[in-house]
Amino acid sequence: MRLKFWKRKKEEPVVEIPKEPPTPEVASRENLKAKMDLILTQMDSLRVQNETLAERVKNVERGIAEVLEIAKSEAK
Repeated sequence: MRLKFWKRKKEEPVVEIPKEPPTPEVASRENLKAKMDLILTQMDSLRVQNETLAERVKNVERGIAEVLEIAKSEAK
């Protein structure tokens, strides 16, 4: 197998235009948006935890009610 080598064409250098740093107002808006997203995520997590705990409390209440019924029926 024979490899061919091509001459590279000279490419004109690309002049990069420096990006302007974000203004403090834009940066603070982006920070605020990021913080709000974090808060929303945390609230969502808390909601799920609250639902889980509520379900567990219901299960405990059912268990206690069953134990009370058994105790009342044996006490008679």
